[in-house]
Amino acid sequence: MEQILLFILFALTTGSFMYMLVCTDSNSKSLMGMIRRKLYTNGPSILKQLFGNKIFKKCSDLYNYVFYTNNRLGQMAYFFIFWMAFAFYVKFGLLKHFGDTPYVSHIHSVCGSLIFLCCNYFFYKTCTISPGIVNKENNNEYVKQYQKYYDEVQYKQNTTCTTCNIIKPARSKHCRICNVCVSKFDHHCIWVRQCIGQNNYKYFLLFLFSHLFLSLYGVIAGFLCLFGIAEKQSLFKLTYKNAVTGEISQATFLRVFLVISNRETFFVFIIFVCLIFFISLTAFFLYHLNMIRKDLTTNERIRKNDFEKSFLHEMYQLQKQEIRKKDENSSKRLAQLKLCWNSLNKRRVQGIFEGFKIVFSQPN
Repeated sequence: MEQILLFILFALTTGSFMYMLVCTDSNSKSLMGMIRRKLYTNGPSILKQLFGNKIFKKCSDLYNYVFYTNNRLGQMAYFFIFWMAFAFYVKFGLLKHFGDTPYVSHIHSVCGSLIFLCCNYFFYKTCTISPGIVNKENNNEYVKQYQKYYDEVQYKQNTTCTTCNIIKPARSKHCRICNVCVSKFDHHCIWVRQCIGQNNYKYFLLFLFSHLFLSLYGVIAGFLCLFGIAEKQSLFKLTYKNAVTGEISQATFLRVFLVISNRETFFVFIIFVCLIFFISLTAFFLYHLNMIRKDLTTNERIRKNDFEKSFLHEMYQLQKQEIRKKDENSSKRLAQLKLCWNSLNKRRVQGIFEGFKIVFSQPN
């Protein structure tokens, strides 16, 4: 049983890491961006060699279906993982140890359950509140609202969405999965089966925060329970004999933890599941806080990186050409690129509190 639980922990950790890779910008200079580029460059050829073209194509089709079609697999996976994890915690932790150890009383059973309900409420709101769909009726309103963001680089005035046949407001994007234009588009989230945009971004943030807070609560309460069990059973006062050498030694935190893990295997397992969730969700939440501080969306950050990569490459080529031979057209193009570069990097950092004020003032 221990081997199965360790395998599940390994699978959850790997799955969380791979999902974070999928969400990472391929042009990012971070470690995750570098790993993603390596995997996306070399991964397909390695998979083809290992499994053959047919299996590779099936895996590719499954990947595209999960991440690039409007299906309910993400919502189903959310309910299965989240509710199953909470049910395990209730059975092996809350009902068994809360109130029975010196550090965790039954009040934490109530608090944990209330936070769980909040998580489900914010998930429901994120799934059901419109992200801010732009249509012919409200097109002019959104165009005026984001007029100051037209920079003629990322966002050009009077650009038409050929699918929706409307003028594209600055900061909007046509989502090919939902087939609608979304105001202040951030990203399409498979877990809630819709886009995250102007109107539901606040609920998405609360969705992330409530889940990471519940995970942290579960980790802290769990370890306090384990510590209480150790004290209650006087495990720190015992001496331990090495089965091989016969050496007698005093109790250490590691030895006590191994003893408790052997006795409370399922409870320790679910505590580590909570820890994995907490680390993953905290990384996403801090990322979005940073985006709010910079007044950027995920879509804008990716577009900005794409533009910068393209501009840097072209400017480098033009500068080399200017050194070899003076050319008026090249000089004009270089000056134009430098203006575009300055335009991309001139947006002010608004600060986290002003950003929160804007995000939470948006209508539902």
